[in-house]
Amino acid sequence: MAQDALEDPFNPSTAPDNKSDLAPPAPLVKAHRPTLTTLLSTADLDHANRDHEAPDLDLPLAPPLSHDVLTGPHWDASAFLLERRHTPLDDLRSELRAYLATLRTSLVGVINEEYEAFIGLSLGLKHANVAQSLATIRRPVLSIRGEVTRVRAQLDDMRSDMSRVLDERKDVRESKAMMRRLLSTEDAVDKVEGLLRLGDGSDKERAIDMSVDSPAKRFERVASEYTHMRYLVERAGDLPFVHSLQPRIDRTTAALHSDLSSLLSSILAGSPSAPSYRDELTTALRTFASLGLVDRAEDLIRTEVVRPFTRRAIHRDALSTSAAPAPAAGGAAPASHAAHVPVPYRFEPLPVPSPADASSSSSSSTAAGAPQLAALYNRVLGFVSTECGVVLDVAERVLADVAVPDPATSGSGSGEAAGGAEGEDEAQDDERVHGFEVLANVVVDEVATALMGELGSVVFAAGRPAVFHQNYLLTTALISRLESLSPTLPRLASLRAHPSLVALLKRFQLPVYFQLRLKDAVTHVERAFDVGSASGGGADGWVMSESEAVCRAVARCWDDEVWLEELSGRFWRLTLQIISRYRTWLNDNVPRYVLPSSPSNANLSGLEGDRSRLAPSASSTRPGTPSSTPVAGTDDVSEETTLRQLTVLVADAVTMERRIMELFETRIRAKLPDGDQADAADVMRESLSALTSLVPSLSSQITTILIKRSVEPLKLVRSVASQVRASTRKGPSEPSYFVHSILKELRAYAGGPGRVVDDETRRKWATVVVEDIAGRYAAILSTQKKTEDSLRWLKKGRQGLSFFGRAASSAPADDGPSDDERVKAQMQLDVEALARDAVALGVDVDESDAFQALRRATVGGEGKDEGK
Repeated sequence: MAQDALEDPFNPSTAPDNKSDLAPPAPLVKAHRPTLTTLLSTADLDHANRDHEAPDLDLPLAPPLSHDVLTGPHWDASAFLLERRHTPLDDLRSELRAYLATLRTSLVGVINEEYEAFIGLSLGLKHANVAQSLATIRRPVLSIRGEVTRVRAQLDDMRSDMSRVLDERKDVRESKAMMRRLLSTEDAVDKVEGLLRLGDGSDKERAIDMSVDSPAKRFERVASEYTHMRYLVERAGDLPFVHSLQPRIDRTTAALHSDLSSLLSSILAGSPSAPSYRDELTTALRTFASLGLVDRAEDLIRTEVVRPFTRRAIHRDALSTSAAPAPAAGGAAPASHAAHVPVPYRFEPLPVPSPADASSSSSSSTAAGAPQLAALYNRVLGFVSTECGVVLDVAERVLADVAVPDPATSGSGSGEAAGGAEGEDEAQDDERVHGFEVLANVVVDEVATALMGELGSVVFAAGRPAVFHQNYLLTTALISRLESLSPTLPRLASLRAHPSLVALLKRFQLPVYFQLRLKDAVTHVERAFDVGSASGGGADGWVMSESEAVCRAVARCWDDEVWLEELSGRFWRLTLQIISRYRTWLNDNVPRYVLPSSPSNANLSGLEGDRSRLAPSASSTRPGTPSSTPVAGTDDVSEETTLRQLTVLVADAVTMERRIMELFETRIRAKLPDGDQADAADVMRESLSALTSLVPSLSSQITTILIKRSVEPLKLVRSVASQVRASTRKGPSEPSYFVHSILKELRAYAGGPGRVVDDETRRKWATVVVEDIAGRYAAILSTQKKTEDSLRWLKKGRQGLSFFGRAASSAPADDGPSDDERVKAQMQLDVEALARDAVALGVDVDESDAFQALRRATVGGEGKDEGK
């Protein structure tokens, strides 16, 4: 450290130490060069200016770097740089670096000086009397500590005394407040007794009570004072003085409840059309609600208003013709509402069916008591609108926002202690309706109870579906009208969940009703299957009575007299089951036609693949039923019967598909839920497609029988050539005698059994038969031509044989056409006659490839062998 010490050139008072080990750093001082600022500050600029006779220049002079410049209290870096704004940056950097080196040198010197002093301090402490100094200091410190301890003890005693005094004052203050509460409680009890004219109330208080406008207002004030008294009693706590007041409080509570009940009974006994009825009822019900006596008020409304009506109107003889009022003209009571009835409670009555309409109904089991039940329900609706409209409007709309206190703390006396559990339930269930529920708890409860108790055996109509249906619709219409009176959704939900309403709807046993309807539909269909005749007996476009019965059963499920919205899903499933049962019945009763195996029908090889499908099976053939299968070689009667059965099955299957889809679009779709209509349409189409999947198989059997009957006249085609050659006519004038017999059976079928199917189906079947006949016809001509060609080549020396004829040279040139030309002309005439017969049956021969091949075969072209 001594070697690094340097002399500070900016501090003249600082001189290097005289010690030999602190030599000045000669190389560092020697290497220092004066800056331009130093040279300028030390140069004699005035003399230089005078020598050169130059003008005076006012150049800024920057003070040299030193501790005084950089450590002053007002040193500013900006000012420092402004003073040297004319100094180049390189020079300024060099100057700052030189000053930094000077600072480092000074720091080394300071460290060397202070280090020697620090070492000397430790040596001095060893030689001083430190222990004596500490003993001298200990005595005053201990004295001070004792004084502090004494003062702290005095302060703790004073704090304890002050806390005791404050606790005594607090107890006195609480006792004083309790005394005031007790006095206030007794005063409140006295005041309520005075307002209720109990005990020793003063005349002045009684005069004030009598000065109130109405009894309802007076009791509203009494209820307010009573609530305040109950509040004071609760705050007073469980004290002997409070127990001594309990008999008076109980007497006051009983008197208040009795007087309020009398007041509400007197108000309810008045006319709802009175001017003051609504105001007095509102005040009275508000008083009941403020005291937490909602249940008591509802019981009074029940006993004073609703129950007397239900006893008068709903009794065992209420639905008898003599007891029920006569319905108004038009089937419904006229809509007349009193002026005092609130607007939300004015609704139209239920339509009352007249006895004439009931007797002329399509259902033979129409309920004879439906007009009486509708009239009874209209009486109920009229009563609710006229007698209960104001009460319901005030209780559930006007007083809907009135805060109802908890029955456990409302001061209803010891007899109301059971309400505590209900209060806990209300705290747990935030969605529970608070306040009056007169519609659900009183009106609906009383009406439902009376209906179940007095008219249960008549209204619910167990075992009588028609009566059940009408009564159920009327009852649900009544409930819907009553539900429309609910002012809010929570009250509507509470009404629908009311036990009496739920029990009433459960008494209508919808599953039993559906089972009865199911039994009726199944019995009707199965009876038709067992008794009906597959050869006819239907009506309204049907061929078979079985098909008509199935369609009626499906339509019956969706009639307004049968269908119920709650059973839509079950009726939809029943509809699909009926269609599936009809499909099974069709499959079991289809007469499977076995293709004949005679040589004349050997060309039916194109249909040989269907034999396994068309042949009868043991499981599908039942003895004694129309499904008994004719075998090869049976008589024409059995084949005709089979043809008729196949035809009517196809006709009714196609008609069933069309009728059911029309029924679905016009009636069923609208009665299904909105979200299920698209899926239901797909399911219905799939079910009907399974039903009509039999049609191609049945059509194949029908066309097979028709082809079999039509191929016999084709055997005579081979005799045309010989007949023409034997004839002396020059040319053919009419078709061959057998041509019109080819499609004779097809024409007879289209004009006979085939009339039951639609025109499009008949046309398709005729096209299939004609194309098959044309193919066979062309095959016969082709075979005959090949035979003639073979014979021609066998006859040597004969050339020029034409179609089906002898050599052209064998016929005289002047006798007209040759034999082969006459045969060809006859063949063409026969084919065109066959074409006209086919067109008469609706076949488009111009679009038929088989018929075009037949025409080419008559002119000697290459025909298609359609028989193969």
